[in-house]
Formats: sequence, structure tokens, C-alpha cells
Amino acid sequence: MTFLLAFLVLAFSKVEANDSCSILLNKRVIFKGEVEQEDAVVVINKSQLKKTDNIILLYKSEDDVRGWCRTFYLDDANDKNLKTIQLNKQSGTVSFNAFALSKAIQKKEPVFIYTITLPKDKKMAARIRVRRIFVCKIEWN
Repeated sequence: MTFLLAFLVLAFSKVEANDSCSILLNKRVIFKGEVEQEDAVVVINKSQLKKTDNIILLYKSEDDVRGWCRTFYLDDANDKNLKTIQLNKQSGTVSFNAFALSKAIQKKEPVFIYTITLPKDKKMAARIRVRRIFVCKIEWN
């Protein structure tokens, strides 16, 4: 029964295309838009970025289903994870220090931000096919 319910929720819910995200660097908006847009690129001047700078992700999901949580992945150009951030609901705010991006900054590699969502129920989560959603790409100049 639980599996059928999970299937129906996924089958009849909107695809994540209407989800939106804003990224703030020290309270200044540097990105705002819908997710899964191929041209979603943020360019940050690396000489102005300090390791102590605060980066905030504001994520708004159209399908804010209770009992699900969202995870963000910050990956380098080789798909190696730089930072993983857990959110205990589908929409909300997470923050991290720019220090998490220091390896990519030193190598002058872009950082890709992805997100997934899973049910908090471990048994249900084991039966669900997870699709990684592209949020945006951060480049350095």
C-alpha cells in the first residue's frame, strides 16, 4: 500500500521544473531562477571571494510534500563531491562557507549544484528511483 501511495504521489506530482532557487553571497543575490535550466550559470570574481564568506541557497519546491527531505550536492567538474547539505523538508534555506569551494577555486574548475529529494521513510526511499536535478553552475573569473 505504501509503495502504491508513493508511486501515485510521484506519478501525479509536477516535475521539478517549476521549482526555483536563489543563491546569495553575503546577503547579495547572485542567482535567481528555475531549476533544470541548462544556461543557469553564476560567475563569481574569485579575487573578491573570501573563505569566510557565507553562501545561502533558498529553494522553493512547488510540490512541498510532507515527509520528504531535500539534499544538495556541490560537485566539481569531475563529479567529485565537495559538499553535501541536508534539508529536512522540500523547501527551505541552507547555508555554507565559501571555504567548501576552495579546491575548485584553486583549480579554476566550475562547481555544479544538484539536488535530490527522498522520503524520510527509509523503506519507501529504498523503492524510489532518484533523479538528480541540476540547479546551477558556478564559474570563476
